[in-house]
Amino acid sequence: MSWRQNPSRVAWLILTTSFLTCCLLAVVVPLLTRSYVLHATRVKTAFIAATQGTVQLHVRGASDRTAVTERRLAPEGSEIITDASAKGLLTVSTDEAGERVLSTVQLWGDTEITLSHIRTPRFEISADPHRTDITLKRGRLFLASQRTDQRDVVIYLTTPHSQIILDPGTFDVTVLNNETQLRIRSGEAHVIAGGRQVNAGAGQRVTIAADSAPSLPVPDTVNLILNGTFERSLEPLWSQFATVKAGYEPGKVALVTEGRRTAIRFTRRTEDGVPNSVGVMQTVDRDVEGYDSLAMRLDVKLLYQSVPGGGEKATEYPVMVDLFYTDIYGKDLHWYQGFYYFDPPAGSPYLEPTGERTPFGLWYTYESPNLFELLKETRPARINSVSIYAMGHDYESLVSDVALTVR
Repeated sequence: MSWRQNPSRVAWLILTTSFLTCCLLAVVVPLLTRSYVLHATRVKTAFIAATQGTVQLHVRGASDRTAVTERRLAPEGSEIITDASAKGLLTVSTDEAGERVLSTVQLWGDTEITLSHIRTPRFEISADPHRTDITLKRGRLFLASQRTDQRDVVIYLTTPHSQIILDPGTFDVTVLNNETQLRIRSGEAHVIAGGRQVNAGAGQRVTIAADSAPSLPVPDTVNLILNGTFERSLEPLWSQFATVKAGYEPGKVALVTEGRRTAIRFTRRTEDGVPNSVGVMQTVDRDVEGYDSLAMRLDVKLLYQSVPGGGEKATEYPVMVDLFYTDIYGKDLHWYQGFYYFDPPAGSPYLEPTGERTPFGLWYTYESPNLFELLKETRPARINSVSIYAMGHDYESLVSDVALTVR
């Protein structure tokens, strides 16, 4: 039967089809529009800088790797590689200038990562988080993230043995040949492998062996420092000190809040060229014999130093940590580490800095080598005290998350 024989039926068919199509579009178009508005993303900005040695950057689509000699963009899909003598710092920001930093990723030596995705919601109405996806193929990373607005921040880290979801916090991840090791300094982590998910919090460690489910969280280490996060008032655990010539203004110590962190700030801006120091000290008085590992760890952020490098004798830095101990022979000794960002100018009479060079204006995590091995000729037997301070002329610096751990 042709349509000419029954045109009314054809008309009703066309009308019904049109009506159903209209209804479908009336439902689907708003849903698709809503989904787009809620879940559309744009690419965030990431920068890579070498903090030691030479870092290699392989941009997706490029034929060759590029040596990173100064801070430069790391596009989505880039591979970043360090050799055994190099370290790098990756920063992820929501703005093109790289000033609103969401996450920092420190690459240790002999490390390789892929920056798979760096995305943020396109529209403010979206409830989705800022998201960064990283694949760690080998090596070690320090990762730190914090909220800079009302939106959550999530890092998805893929290793050969697991997928790890990191909430705002600070984390230490190492990939070995047959396992992944995760240490949580602050925040929470969710580890997925072998069909099981394990959740872990601050001060815990999770190990993921090849082709296995994650281990249950266990205490990572024993921290000998009390109130190293400065979440409570300094006193009575920390005592303040300041040294300066009579008649001159001393440096200042203050507790400040920056993002999720509570930090201690050292400041002096007088431009009088007078040497001075200001800091805090904690009495530890703990026996460390019987342990295999001793490490100092802290986060630093350097904002100003008037004296380049470590000063004339390489002993003045805008942040210093000094560990006073008694060795196995009963002798009182100390070990210290300084941090700086301002290099001495060419031809300077100053000694070559012995401190750790850090990026300007960014949080930087430092972890010492095993001090039992570093100081094996005068191995510590008892830790007496720890001092954290600034030394020089003028300076501004922040310190957070201080730990002296034994294992």
